[in-house]
Amino acid sequence: MLFRFVKRIQTDKNSIFYSLIRTNDNKIIAFARKSYTNLRVIKMVELNEQFDIIEEKNVSFRGEDPRCFQFKDKIYILDNYLSDMNLIDYDTKKATRIRINGKNLSFLPHEDKLYFIHHMKPFKLYTYDIDTGICSPVEVGNHEKDTNAEFRGGTPGYPVKGTTNQYYGYGHRTYTEKGILTHDVFKWIVTFPPENTRPTIEYVDVEQPPNSNVICDPTSVIEVNGKTYLITAETEKPWFCEQEYMTNVYEICE
Repeated sequence: MLFRFVKRIQTDKNSIFYSLIRTNDNKIIAFARKSYTNLRVIKMVELNEQFDIIEEKNVSFRGEDPRCFQFKDKIYILDNYLSDMNLIDYDTKKATRIRINGKNLSFLPHEDKLYFIHHMKPFKLYTYDIDTGICSPVEVGNHEKDTNAEFRGGTPGYPVKGTTNQYYGYGHRTYTEKGILTHDVFKWIVTFPPENTRPTIEYVDVEQPPNSNVICDPTSVIEVNGKTYLITAETEKPWFCEQEYMTNVYEICE
C-alpha cells in the first residue's frame, strides 16, 4: 500500500485533529480539537473538494480528539476524552456517556448494530446502545491473548468495497525509540463471518505516508471524486507544547 501526499490543510494555529465526513446533502464538514491545550472544545468547519476550509461554523461541542461517522443516516461525533468518552448526536447535540474506560475507540456500523473496537491487541469488540450508553462485549474469533498496548485506534471503520461483512480503518502504533515518542500508521480489517460466528481482525503493516512527521495520527478517511484520502494529525514532538500542529491529506493508492 502506498500513500501520496496531497496537501496540508490550512487550519487555525494550535487547532488539531480534524476528522472529515460527508453530510447527507454532500457537503464536507470536519470536527476538530480547537486547541492542543486541555480546553476540551470541538469546533466545526466546512471544506470544499480541494480540502480548503471555506467556512468556520458558529457551533461547538464539548470534547477532544474527535472522530465522526454515520450510523442509520445520522452523524455522530466521538468525544475522545480519556475514560470520560461521550457520543454526540450531531443533529440534536445530545451527548451520551460511553460507559467504558480508555479512549481511541474505533466505531463501525454493521447491519443494524453499532460496534466499536475497545482494544486492538487483544482484540476486544463491543456493541453500543446509543440510547442508553450501554456497552456489551462481543465474542471474537482471534487475538484474545495477543497483548500489545502499542496498537491503538484511529479512524472509524469503513466498508471494504465489494463486501457486506468487512470493514477497514487506520490506527496508530505508539512507541518510543531512542528516547523519541513515535506514532506510526497501521491498517486493520474486521470481518464478520456468516451465520453470526465470531468476528476476526487482521493487522496490515503499511509504508508510512511520505514526509509524515514523528507523531502521525490517522483521524478519518474520505472519498472525493472517486479517490480515497487519509486525513492525519501530525507534529514533530508530543502534544501539549507550542509547535506546528499539522493536518495532512494523503491519497490512498492501493
